[in-house]
Amino acid sequence: MTVDPRPDDDALLSAYVDDELDPAGRAAVEARLARDEAARREVERLRRLKDLTGTLRLKEAPPEAWEDFWHRTWNRGERSLGALLAGLAALVLAGWGATVFLRAVLAAPDLPAVVKGAIVVGAVGLGILLVSIVRERLYVRARTRYKDVVR
Repeated sequence: MTVDPRPDDDALLSAYVDDELDPAGRAAVEARLARDEAARREVERLRRLKDLTGTLRLKEAPPEAWEDFWHRTWNRGERSLGALLAGLAALVLAGWGATVFLRAVLAAPDLPAVVKGAIVVGAVGLGILLVSIVRERLYVRARTRYKDVVR
């Protein structure tokens, strides 16, 4: 690790304890430790923390936990696929219904042209709004930093 020009940076104390500093950085921290009692206490605290966390070991999950994990994973996959297929079917049916409706409205001889135009403009506006919302949801889903955060 290269030396920060500010040897009073507390991040350097952690790097010092972890022996990650180059010789110049190590010398800068040791000079700070010689004159700063609070820094010496912080280094001792960091060393105790390193010793404590160094003794921790990862406990293996029991087979039942893995079985439950895979069961939940399959359930999520199945439900996602079902939701995708149902959504696609709804989209196709809505598009077909909108087409039939617009054809019927445009073919109706007793509706004024202004009403026909308003219906067509409204349908186009709703279509644009739907596409915009879906596009934004997909964009946010692909770029969110917090999608793996468990609440």
